[in-house]
Amino acid sequence: MANRSHSGEQAEEPGYGLLTPGFFRDPYPAYARMRDADPVYFHEPLNAWLLSRYEDVDLLLRDRRTSADRVGPLLAEAPPELHEEAALLGRFLGDWMIFADAPEHTRLRGLMTRTFSARAIAGLRAFTARTCDELLDEAAAQGEFDLIGEVAMALPLRVIGHILGISPGDLDDFKQWSADLMAVPMMSGEPKQRYAGAIAAVHCLEALCGELITQRRARPGAYPDLLGHLVAAEVDGQSLTDEELVACCALIVIAGHETTSYAIGNAVLALLEHPEQLAALRADPAGRAGAAFEEGLRWNSLSGWVGRTATAELAVRGRLIPEGSLVFGLTGSANRDERAFDRPEVFDIARPAAATRRHLTFGHGLHMCLGAALARMEGGVCLEKLVTRMPGLRLRVPAAEVDWLQGLALHGPATLPVKV
Repeated sequence: MANRSHSGEQAEEPGYGLLTPGFFRDPYPAYARMRDADPVYFHEPLNAWLLSRYEDVDLLLRDRRTSADRVGPLLAEAPPELHEEAALLGRFLGDWMIFADAPEHTRLRGLMTRTFSARAIAGLRAFTARTCDELLDEAAAQGEFDLIGEVAMALPLRVIGHILGISPGDLDDFKQWSADLMAVPMMSGEPKQRYAGAIAAVHCLEALCGELITQRRARPGAYPDLLGHLVAAEVDGQSLTDEELVACCALIVIAGHETTSYAIGNAVLALLEHPEQLAALRADPAGRAGAAFEEGLRWNSLSGWVGRTATAELAVRGRLIPEGSLVFGLTGSANRDERAFDRPEVFDIARPAAATRRHLTFGHGLHMCLGAALARMEGGVCLEKLVTRMPGLRLRVPAAEVDWLQGLALHGPATLPVKV
């Protein structure tokens, strides 16, 4: 494997072990070496540049000379027999604001922003707490359970279903379709199966969401849920089309479900591995749950890599990144950068809030996560409930035996076996 600079010079890769099971479990030693030796690193297998220092990742996320539109490259692997239907998938993904640039991104975000206001999030807290209690009741009755699958996954999904007006009976299908869609940007599985599953998911989502949208268009104001607000939303006389509304529903479920689920898992695992921090949280659950979740977002970032395409040649620390290059900002590395954080390797829920919230897990700039406040509320509620209701919570297997997600889009334990 080689490290090829823009000038064409080659050097042996220093052996970071990227894309290996060990890296997916614990990428931080490799990140530390990259920050010191190769902060601007070309990774030949991915044909992409990797930025690992906080300052550079932060600038990448805000740089107007980069594009978030990666739909074309994502569809390049589609089998020839699926090209026509893949175009439908491309249009669908193209309506996701995470893959859009200004002015289209500005329009889509403006139409959705009001539905994620602080007041709207505060109004969901009681439902979130009640749902969390129900899930913990079911889990506690078992004595042993998978915290990811039975609590961390279920809680955000039920909250998202509630605010979109999706019936509980449809949530499992919605979850599966969302997972099938995400296989494309995550580049997981065999290409033909990946694209066929995603295309089928688009058709299913259009059928279910189309019916929900039709109901809300027919009776304006009768549905006080998020989808009802999105149907009625207007900015400068513009509203969302039916196609954009369906895409928004899928994006909200995906962005507000799995990301929050694994963020909760990361925070819980960090607490269980640091008994003194868990004790500090138990001493003041209501006062420290939010800070504990925030430090979990920084210390074990759920979104390790954020991709951009350079729309102009970029000069970063003396390296020239050619126009058209794929560039990844390693947010997981940035959040552990000793140049940006004091004692970054230490998990400390008493870390000053102003310092902790500088993390880049939710991004920065135009594409700062729109649902960050919702995720923070859900994560804080879940941690508070867990330590209050399950004082004996502990891992059922050694931490070294926990299974981790194998991919770049999300970092976290795939399962978290615990007992009470």
